[in-house]
Amino acid sequence: MKTLLLFSLLFSLLFSTRSTFALDLHSGDVLLQSIPCSICTLIEKEEHAPYSHVGVVLNEAGQTWVINAWELVERIKLQDFLARRKPGVKTLVRRPVGIDGKELVFDDKKLNDTFRKTFLGKSYDSAFLWDNTDTKGEQYYCSELVAKFLNLFIPKAIEPKAMHYTYQRDGWIKYFHGQNPPDGKLGISPGDLSRSKLLKTIGEI
Repeated sequence: MKTLLLFSLLFSLLFSTRSTFALDLHSGDVLLQSIPCSICTLIEKEEHAPYSHVGVVLNEAGQTWVINAWELVERIKLQDFLARRKPGVKTLVRRPVGIDGKELVFDDKKLNDTFRKTFLGKSYDSAFLWDNTDTKGEQYYCSELVAKFLNLFIPKAIEPKAMHYTYQRDGWIKYFHGQNPPDGKLGISPGDLSRSKLLKTIGEI
């Protein structure tokens, strides 16, 4: 009986682990998730979408990585990216599509080489500006990084919009250290990427 119970427990754990990553993630897939932080809540409420962080899948040598702008532009393991989300909340997976609506297929090596050469190690842009720079070059926030990275490979560009900061205005002013937010400046949010017609929803993990 003990042996049977142990086998059942191990099978349950294995099934649970495998089902978490049941989707076949492709390089270029966009991962959207909710992060437990005060500014993240503002972002989600402002954009009427349950997502405050986003990254892009890069597969290399049998390993699944995610590029994202966190404290800097980085490449981390999928498990580490997912560990940042709110407990019990799934991550949305969306895949780039062409003008004809068909899923796009990318070359793993080309995506990885481009990321290393152009984006890796660049600074995080906490000001949420589309053209912000520092001594390292261009700065990026998470959804800006995703859009500008994918735009190098997709036939139709993901375009920015005029940003707004109206939900709990005092909260935004506090975030911007007492200054008015960059109202009307170009930008893009995780919510925009969750609704973009240039991406197709694949499922959740």
